[in-house]
Amino acid sequence: GGTFLTLLVGKGGAPLASTAGTLLMLTGIFVHVAAKLSLRRSFGLVAAHRGLQVGGLYLLLRHPMYAGYVLSHVGYLLVAPSWWNLSVYLAVWGLLVARIFAEERVLELDPDYRAFQLRVRYRLVPGIF
Repeated sequence: GGTFLTLLVGKGGAPLASTAGTLLMLTGIFVHVAAKLSLRRSFGLVAAHRGLQVGGLYLLLRHPMYAGYVLSHVGYLLVAPSWWNLSVYLAVWGLLVARIFAEERVLELDPDYRAFQLRVRYRLVPGIF
């Protein structure tokens, strides 16, 4: 749901900040692609422990791939603002947070992951969550 629900966003209204929105979208794409590439064969659709990734963007956040999605979404909202788009993204973000908690429940069974959690405090947004 968190992946495919984004297909419901629409054209939106007049841009609030075209340049900033475009830069956020590009940064978000770079972040989530870089996170996926660093996962290599550990990437999967279902929460499972496929090996621990602790380098690259994972030095800053425990879930940089999802952070990249959120950056792209915020960028799109700046380029195509509407209440509909905001409501779709709020639902998507709720599902992403639920997925983060589901993944961490599985990963926390590993003592190495618990040590990683102590080193990398934030899941999605530095300084906040």
